[in-house]
Amino acid sequence: MTIKENTIHLLKANRLCFHYKCQTINYPLLKILILLIFSSCDNEPYNGPISFEPSLTCQQASQIVYNAENEFLNSDITNYDENCLTYLSALQLQLESCPENTTEIQALIDSLNGCSSDSFFKVDFDNETYFALFAEAHIGNGQLTITGERGNEKFELILFETTEGNYELGITNNDGDTNTATYFPDVTTTESWVSFTNGIESQGQINISQIDFQNGKISGTFNFTGFNINGANSFTNGVFTNIRLSKENEFFALVDGVEFNDSYFITYHNEGINAGFVVGNPDTTAVMDFTIADNMLPGTYSLGMIPNYPRAGYTSNPDFYYHGQGSLTIIAHNPQTGFLMGTFEFIAEFIGASPESYTITEGSFCINYFN
Repeated sequence: MTIKENTIHLLKANRLCFHYKCQTINYPLLKILILLIFSSCDNEPYNGPISFEPSLTCQQASQIVYNAENEFLNSDITNYDENCLTYLSALQLQLESCPENTTEIQALIDSLNGCSSDSFFKVDFDNETYFALFAEAHIGNGQLTITGERGNEKFELILFETTEGNYELGITNNDGDTNTATYFPDVTTTESWVSFTNGIESQGQINISQIDFQNGKISGTFNFTGFNINGANSFTNGVFTNIRLSKENEFFALVDGVEFNDSYFITYHNEGINAGFVVGNPDTTAVMDFTIADNMLPGTYSLGMIPNYPRAGYTSNPDFYYHGQGSLTIIAHNPQTGFLMGTFEFIAEFIGASPESYTITEGSFCINYFN
């Protein structure tokens, strides 16, 4: 190891020890080493031998890890990355100082995944804090599912609600649906802790504080009591912040007051030009289509005709195409992910056809046009 490498190593250890107020560094020696680097090493050949191997005892390194771990376990979304990297550095230092515990320490280092997680999901139980290394949420079939995973461990939150708000867990509604939270210690086994007893008593809450469809993110908090054959367990201080949110394709509209029955979607995207979709039913030959500009922002727009955007149309007869005149509101549009969400109403007209027009109302859609 070179003098410069040794000094960088020493500076890292010093930074950690200064933060945690441990006394392990010989400051005069540190100043001499820095002076050697900047006054000699860059200008003169190395004539050695000079050898310096700064190190901490296993006990000292373990104390640094203990302090860094406490900071990490009390992280929130604003300092998670910083605290994770500090904890990772402390573990790497401990790995060098405690060779007898290499396997255990390396497992902890690996579990941090390089502090590169793109989501934040944590919950406290059994006097420890669980951090998920992967978390995501999905809306489909009127249900919101949120998961946080770390190896074979998994949390799954299921809500039969898809909007922001506070919801009770463990209570069965009139439709027979029950919002639940479940912890799986090992998904390869059947063991789990579920927030459900009799369907009448609440066993916890989930608060959905923000659903950001534009950026595909969701945030909230939760807590619950989980039950299995061994008894009960408390899960507290649950937090998920800005985790990735996806939503399946959905479409609804009334055509002359009758619900439009869709059975297929065809999406398209011409980069830098336009994007859109066709929804239809081959049994009735009814088809509705929408096209927007590729970079169109959220807002309310009047529907136009070629070459204007946005535009829409409808037909139930292959011989006629009815152009839409009305409005389209884009609630969310993310060209990077191909996510498009909005509402619409229009009159589709074809002069001389029979009938000459259709009235389209209460329209709404959620489309992933990259899929």
